[in-house]
Amino acid sequence: MNEPKNEPLFSANSNNTGAPEMRPERAVAIRSLVLQQVAESREKKARWRRNRWFAWGGVGVLVVGIGATAAGVVLQAQMVSNEQIVHCLLSDQRAGDGSYPGTMGSLASANGEARAIEAVEVCTMMWEQGAMDPGFDPRSTTNAPGVVPKAFVVCVMPDGSAAAVPSAEPAVCQRLSLAPLDDGDGE
Repeated sequence: MNEPKNEPLFSANSNNTGAPEMRPERAVAIRSLVLQQVAESREKKARWRRNRWFAWGGVGVLVVGIGATAAGVVLQAQMVSNEQIVHCLLSDQRAGDGSYPGTMGSLASANGEARAIEAVEVCTMMWEQGAMDPGFDPRSTTNAPGVVPKAFVVCVMPDGSAAAVPSAEPAVCQRLSLAPLDDGDGE
């Protein structure tokens, strides 16, 4: 049988220093392996970057899809569930901090049932009395009458209460991130 030939890895140094010297064939083989490893490493990094880009892109698409679905579900027309409070908004714009500027009132009828569904009438009365003006003093009897907006749209606040928004734009509720009022018509 042929036994494997054991060649020495090093050859005697020609300058007689006694230090071994690597054979030229072995140096070429090592260089080839190092270059191959570097090329594979670059390919792995490029593949990793490409996969990471696709993964983050997929996550982004998923987040946008979930957000759009949630917004569609949340901003569907809703019934007023908190009939104890009526919000009267000052404008059809949110404040810089994301809040809804305006005031709110609490109403109840003689028999104890809430009438918050009558938000437009309540807010019209508040505007007429000047309660929506910045200088309104609730303790004064000499407040000037206010100017009532031409139209209102009733939206449903996140707490389930009604909000009368001074606007004639039907999509104002969605723009304000509020649910439009489901008036129960089934339309």
